[in-house]
Amino acid sequence: MISIFFDYNKSYSTDNIIIHQSTLQLPPLSYYIMKSVLSIQSHVSHGYVGGRTAIFPLQTQGWEVDNINTVNFSNHTGYGSFKGTSLTSNELNDLLNQLINKLHISYRAIITGYIPNASLIKTTNEYISLIKQKQQQQKQEEEKVIYLLDPVMGDNNYLYVDKSCIVEYQSILHNKLVDIITPNQFELELLTNSKIINKFGLVEAINKLHNDYDIPYVVVTSITSGSIFKSEEEDKYIHCVISTKDQSIIKVFDIPMIKSYFTGVGDLFSALLLDKFYKNKHDATINGIHDSMTILSRSVNQVLTIMAKTLKLTHKLGIQQAIAATRKDVNHNNNDAKDNFISGKINDGDTMKYFELKIIQAKEYYDYDGDGEFIEKVLELN
Repeated sequence: MISIFFDYNKSYSTDNIIIHQSTLQLPPLSYYIMKSVLSIQSHVSHGYVGGRTAIFPLQTQGWEVDNINTVNFSNHTGYGSFKGTSLTSNELNDLLNQLINKLHISYRAIITGYIPNASLIKTTNEYISLIKQKQQQQKQEEEKVIYLLDPVMGDNNYLYVDKSCIVEYQSILHNKLVDIITPNQFELELLTNSKIINKFGLVEAINKLHNDYDIPYVVVTSITSGSIFKSEEEDKYIHCVISTKDQSIIKVFDIPMIKSYFTGVGDLFSALLLDKFYKNKHDATINGIHDSMTILSRSVNQVLTIMAKTLKLTHKLGIQQAIAATRKDVNHNNNDAKDNFISGKINDGDTMKYFELKIIQAKEYYDYDGDGEFIEKVLELN
């Protein structure tokens, strides 16, 4: 190992290289300070869900990610079978106690995803409360820790955690710890003890998160058309709904569906949202902008734009990989034949393996900082 020490009052020469203190340009100190985030979610050895989906995109955007694996599985459950173990509440307590109370690590943000049982959620709740309490003394708004809760419990009316998890998540909400929440429609129903069958029910559920639990930012990541968003092409779109506590307006983004099954989409969405929201809120504060809906809408639109590009890339490369693997020829001039040739299917490892999110290949998308390519609409109650 070679150590080099500079006296900035002198000039140094090494053969053909001369460095003068007067011409040495260093980035500002903030350049060297990493944004730190505590991530508590699942881990798989193969595939992309949970931390495997979230960590790399966050790191590319300058985040130092401290990740705690709530489960350690061979692969995600979409393959139909898996092996592995879950973290115990004692193990989680030991890890968090070491990070928070012994090492005194300070985080700019917290993100939680899949947590498999109520005892782990309870322990998580206790330590997030502790982190929040420690940072309440911070005077500057931008230095307060942001907690994004992705309440991973189920989808399409299917619950894949124990019912006791619902109560513990509601306990987190009652403690008013959450800054941003990203449930899907089913999870929103579970958290608010409601059944959403129309726009009025949707608004009521969202307002409950705002008013009863003091959550500033609500992003319902996916709502199917059905009776809520009636459309002649309802099977071609899902809808992302956003709301802020300090404004009565609710906005909607229509998202074209891709005919395939992907896992880890919600995990990637939440990670990207944390990053874009943090940046946009920071920039807005510097520029004296305090419109919460503008900040949230821009952030979500950026994320949806990145997600669309990532899913299209995943779908395209997945089809190419499947064709190459099976040595079958597809008429590429026939879009229907290409689309119907193969797609990822739940509980089918033979197809699922081709359609793992292309997290690494999509890395160039994560830098996107434009206004977004989706059109936002105001939710009309009629």
